[in-house]
Amino acid sequence: MEIVMEKVIKVVGWTCIAVVSSMLVVVVVAAFGPLPGYVLESSPAASALTGNDRVKAETDVRTALLQAVGGVLLVIGAVTAWRQMLAARGQQLVARRIAVTDAFSKAVEQLSNRESVALRLGGIYSLDRVADDDPAEQSRVAEILSAFVRDHARQQPLPQDVAAALTVLSRRNWPCEVDLVGTCIAGAHLPGARLERARLKGADLSRTDLTGAVLRSADLDGADLRNADLSGADLQAARLTGAKLSSAVTDRATRWPVDFVPEKHGVLLR
Repeated sequence: MEIVMEKVIKVVGWTCIAVVSSMLVVVVVAAFGPLPGYVLESSPAASALTGNDRVKAETDVRTALLQAVGGVLLVIGAVTAWRQMLAARGQQLVARRIAVTDAFSKAVEQLSNRESVALRLGGIYSLDRVADDDPAEQSRVAEILSAFVRDHARQQPLPQDVAAALTVLSRRNWPCEVDLVGTCIAGAHLPGARLERARLKGADLSRTDLTGAVLRSADLDGADLRNADLSGADLQAARLTGAKLSSAVTDRATRWPVDFVPEKHGVLLR
């Protein structure tokens, strides 16, 4: 339906331009013919004009008509240029969308390669670039990288590609919730991580470096944060029911949920 409407609008537009152009041609031809005389005859003062004055008046009318035609042509030219600019912009957007889609598909293909760590790393950083270039794809990128971490974070220390995916996931604010429920990322290095509203229920974050991390409103119910470094971390409104925090390191800058008493959970104040 949209395609049909677009074609109808295009046909109507070009028809209007053709009609107006034809009328302008007629006006220009008539301006060098009897039209100025007809215009003068419609004026009450025309009968008082002498021969030379009448010639001058007709010339002035002709000049005014041609200037009006020139003004209309300028408007038509501006409208045409604007339409061409919109068409070119539309083509650029389509080309960019195709390029992003191709890059996305290739990155996912690289990420699924089981033989080469280098290819998987390339896929991770390609997805990071896609998220930069096209904000509309950020949610899908976050979901794919989160699934990759959940599926591959099964050994310690974390494999290079898993660590890279975690780094990408934690360095920007995503429009969706990062889902790492039950994931074992113990010992990860995530200073300054942006994990606001992240789903980390039951995740193993023991010994993880979360200095300065933003964990506001994150779901950390049942998470293992023993020996984690939470210095300067922001855990306001985070859910910590059943979370293990013994020997977790904090400082005066660490921000906790309202009514949460870290000392009762074995937290160490640096």
